[in-house]
Amino acid sequence: MSIQPFVYADINCPFCFVLHERLKQLNLIESVEWRLVEHARSANTQELKYVEILNTEFKAVLDKAPDIEIHNPKLVVNTAVINEIICAVATSFPDKAFNFRDALYRALWVEGKDISDPVVIDQLLIQYDVEEFVYSESSQSQLQIWQADWERSDYEQKVPVMVNNHHSFVTGLQSAETILSFYENKDIKKLDHSSACNLKTHEKAMLLGDSLSAQVISGYLSHGGYELQKTTSVEQLLKDACEQSFSVILIEYELDLEFKLCAELKEQTSSTTPIIYFSDSVSDLIEAQGFSAGMTDMLHVGRQRDSLLGRLGTHVRNKHQLDIISGYATHDPLTGFYNRREIERVLARSWQTACRYKTELTVFIIDVDNLKKYNLKYGYAAGDEALMSISNILASGRSEDIVGRFSGEEFVMILHNTPEKELLKIAKRIQDNVLSRQICYSKTHDSEFVSVSVGIATASADKQFSHTNLLSLAAKALEKAEAQGKNQALKLRLDRI
Repeated sequence: MSIQPFVYADINCPFCFVLHERLKQLNLIESVEWRLVEHARSANTQELKYVEILNTEFKAVLDKAPDIEIHNPKLVVNTAVINEIICAVATSFPDKAFNFRDALYRALWVEGKDISDPVVIDQLLIQYDVEEFVYSESSQSQLQIWQADWERSDYEQKVPVMVNNHHSFVTGLQSAETILSFYENKDIKKLDHSSACNLKTHEKAMLLGDSLSAQVISGYLSHGGYELQKTTSVEQLLKDACEQSFSVILIEYELDLEFKLCAELKEQTSSTTPIIYFSDSVSDLIEAQGFSAGMTDMLHVGRQRDSLLGRLGTHVRNKHQLDIISGYATHDPLTGFYNRREIERVLARSWQTACRYKTELTVFIIDVDNLKKYNLKYGYAAGDEALMSISNILASGRSEDIVGRFSGEEFVMILHNTPEKELLKIAKRIQDNVLSRQICYSKTHDSEFVSVSVGIATASADKQFSHTNLLSLAAKALEKAEAQGKNQALKLRLDRI
């Protein structure tokens, strides 16, 4: 029996947005039922770990769909309320449902608006004249049914999922040709299995120990939805803690009686990760020694079973709040890149590493040509949109390059061990991508577009110089490039001046 084709999707997924756009291009969007689900129920707009996942997925989307206009909003929206509103609007105003959903998608992924903000939602509701919709039990029930079906089926909790009228399904973002073939039940030549969002929101916990107490805690963590990793090796714990990000680390006290492991973890890993010891025999003296060593808490397993998950949850929430505060201190709020102080700190560390291994280090200073002119003509909000568009281009570059916002219209990029002959090619690629966005200085047909100039400084790192010398040389190269006009790039080498 044939069915109407449908898609499982979430508003906060960039792959889903691009699929939505491709179905529009193919004139299929209104013949496909759009079933809304929450693929990341606990995602929070401010938690940096989700923003980092979004950054990775956004880069993948740019590679997979360079033809689709999309901007990184730098936030992950919890879509529970949004899904309810869309479903209620569809019930009350079926003829306006698609346009309203399309407007929400574009508000997030093109305009960079926080669509969980009631003000933004109200503006769109008024714009599409749907402010009198009614929340119905049937629409709420429909969301629950979709969510349950998506979670229980063989989709591995990925989005987007397309199901055609013969009940076949594919996950992820596919090419326009593949989408059309799948919709028409034709043979598919090639499927892309890597372009689906499978964001996991379980907290990761690391546990050292194999006693009865460790087994009890393992059971509670599993029941509480934690993604648990266990070991009985101190060396393995240190290795995993350095290579992976954990929400909490739990250590059996009897395996580290002097709290030496705590000090090592504090030195080698993120200081915001709670380090919690546990035992069946805890005294005030032992606890005092642990706190002096830097542990976050100590659990008395026999006495605190009922409160164990609550205590851990409090520490994990505190960690996330500290991560947010840390992010504000080190990241630029508009672009999400490192701010000036942090990018200089990263450059100093990169210089030290390059000196140690005698490798090449390069700095790009990328300046937006005449941004002040653009701001004066269109306003600072438009200028911010232009900066966001350029930052998306820089973010979609090589994964190993590090980008920071240095000042209002200047970005700094750090490149490690990159062949000198490739540097101007990389700069040219950035400049071409910026021009391809066609950010106009005026609305006339012969308008010039916003461009960038690039100053490049490279060196075989040596202790006779410092990272500040490299940065100063890049600024000098930028000055010389801009003296030649707009959209220019110039390279200087530190050991040849």
